[in-house]
Amino acid sequence: MAISRAAWARIWNPGRSPTPSFTPRVVAYAFGIELPYSLLVPVAHLRLLGVVDSAVQARLLGLIGLMYLVKTGGLIALLVHMLRPIERLRQYAVVHRLQSGAGVEDTSSGGAAPPEETVLAAANAAYNTPLAFATVWAVSWGLLYLPVTVALYFIAPDQSPLGVQRGVALALFALALFAAALPLAYSILGRLLAPAAGVISLIARERGLAMPGKGYSLAVRLVILGACLAIAPTSWMAAMVLGETAGPAKPGLKLTLAIFSMVAVTWAPVCAGFLAGALAGPLQQVAAVIQKIVQRGEVDRLERIPVYFKDEIGALAGGVNAMVDRLEESSRRTRSYLAERERLLQDAAQRAAQLGAVLDNLVEGVFACDRQGRLTMINASGLRLLGLSGRSEQAGRMVEEVMDLGRVRHSDGRAFTRDELPMVRALAGETIVQEEQVLADGRAGRDVFLRTSAAPIRSEGGAVLGAVAVARDVTELMELDLVKDQFIRVGAHELKTPVAIMKGYALALLRNTNDLPAPRRKMLEAIDRGADRINRIVDDLLAISQVTLDVLQVSEEDVDLKELVQESVDRVAKSASRHRVRLSLDAERPPVVRADPERLRQVLASLLDNAVKYSPDGGDVDVTVAVAERAPVSSPPSSCDAALFSQRHGAAQRFEAVVSVRDQGVGIPAHKQERIFERFFRAHTDTRHDYGGMGIGLFLAKDMITRHGGRIWFESEEDSGSTFYFTLPLSSEAPAADRR
Repeated sequence: MAISRAAWARIWNPGRSPTPSFTPRVVAYAFGIELPYSLLVPVAHLRLLGVVDSAVQARLLGLIGLMYLVKTGGLIALLVHMLRPIERLRQYAVVHRLQSGAGVEDTSSGGAAPPEETVLAAANAAYNTPLAFATVWAVSWGLLYLPVTVALYFIAPDQSPLGVQRGVALALFALALFAAALPLAYSILGRLLAPAAGVISLIARERGLAMPGKGYSLAVRLVILGACLAIAPTSWMAAMVLGETAGPAKPGLKLTLAIFSMVAVTWAPVCAGFLAGALAGPLQQVAAVIQKIVQRGEVDRLERIPVYFKDEIGALAGGVNAMVDRLEESSRRTRSYLAERERLLQDAAQRAAQLGAVLDNLVEGVFACDRQGRLTMINASGLRLLGLSGRSEQAGRMVEEVMDLGRVRHSDGRAFTRDELPMVRALAGETIVQEEQVLADGRAGRDVFLRTSAAPIRSEGGAVLGAVAVARDVTELMELDLVKDQFIRVGAHELKTPVAIMKGYALALLRNTNDLPAPRRKMLEAIDRGADRINRIVDDLLAISQVTLDVLQVSEEDVDLKELVQESVDRVAKSASRHRVRLSLDAERPPVVRADPERLRQVLASLLDNAVKYSPDGGDVDVTVAVAERAPVSSPPSSCDAALFSQRHGAAQRFEAVVSVRDQGVGIPAHKQERIFERFFRAHTDTRHDYGGMGIGLFLAKDMITRHGGRIWFESEEDSGSTFYFTLPLSSEAPAADRR
């Protein structure tokens, strides 16, 4: 993980260029502040010993100076050793610093981060050195004058013994030195090492390292340091009083008291100043960060708080840093959410505009309502269709008010009720597909014919949230269909007469002319077949017209199905000499059905003509007549074979006649099979198997079989032929005829 520019910039003296070395600065500060006091303390020690001989004093001061140098040299060596990990990290920072006006290298752009071991070792040194070294320093001061006291009796053997009072005074003097050195050393080192500890904490934090080092309670440290601040002057003054009263009065008492008072007066503020700086700095940074959060209302670009000490203040700084991290993460998520929300809103607005433009340019009228039936959307075509203006005025109106029940009728002329409206039915969960309606248009003075579809709008859980309806004006289509049907009917009637004349003359010439040459006889026979074909087409066109107007009549009577099918097979066999058309009866006796023989001949002619037309030369066309159990109306078979319709003797079921026509032709493509019974649909249009035709034979066949109470279906595979089936009720079980 790379270290940020801000963290490197703090090494080690914020606001100024880094010094060549960190440790000498710490040593100079620490022992420089100690030096004035170390010069005054020997005077007090000689006063306590009661030494008045100047020669002895000089020799003792020389010994004290030598021991002080030894002590200080050892302490400096120890301090340098303890600060060595910090110095290694410091040197690493200096080496990786860019020597440019930009300041410190941004390692996030490719610089190297310090090794993990270096960071952890520096952290240990920064947090543990102040207390550990201050303790050693204080102990060294407490024990420094013990050898001097012993050496006094070697230098001046005639010196009077110390006595109990002077011994107690010297012990209090040593305690005073210890109690004075401990807070002074701790406060100085804590103040000097705090910035380094803070920088290291930031580096460790960015590296994701747990901070090492022992944690010390702030309360315990303050109690110990406070006790030292109280013990040091008290023990000092007690030692001096005991020392002065242990023997005869000595000159220079006032000067000695002045020196002691100066030491006592200056020492405590120095300690307090360093302690206050060490404690106040972290608290000020915490307060500054919190104030920035309050003032700015956001946490972007906030620096993290260095952890100077592993105590309650350090825990507070760490907690604030964690809080800022979470706030920044929350701020990033919020900004990301807001940006995504803004993008989604823009996309939604764009899609809504696109949808609105699409809906307004639709020919169909589109309507939408909520679950209470209040209109929520209507497009421009819907407004024109209903003769309304002002889209905003229609929003919120009830569906029945907008549709105006007085103007809407069923195709048979009945008026609509509210519950019959497609949108209201859709709100109840119903789906309506292409339902016909008639809308009275008072302005145009004519009726408008509509085809309406509607469906519910559901939630993910399936609850109905509203409904949508689409209405299309089919008035022109219906008028065009009407004109087309009239044209077909009139044209078919007009063709009847010339076709009958042509066929009559052809038959007359064939019957009355026995000596016709063979070519001319073939021509007359072709004319006769063509007249029959035209006559069938005319009959189909008339039947189409009657089906469209729903006036097709079916006159049922008992029909010998085998005989009628045989007649149709023979007719086709004569005209299709290249094909083998065979009939088989899969029943014990020829079935008798209730049917209109003429309509049944049309059905068989259509199926047989298709079988011959789409079969290769020499192909077989098999026609089968069977009797089978009637399948349930609710589940008609999608495929069937005549062999499956074997009679089940003894079964108390209704039976029906089944006719199948099977060919070995080109078959029907799978993607076109669903439309095979549609009017004017031809499965092989514009293909190499396009053999002509109008595409009405199967449509009429289905309609006629349905009117007889039967069913028609097929099974087919492309390039493997087709089999068409239809059923008819038997005469003894036939249902009531639909006579019109």
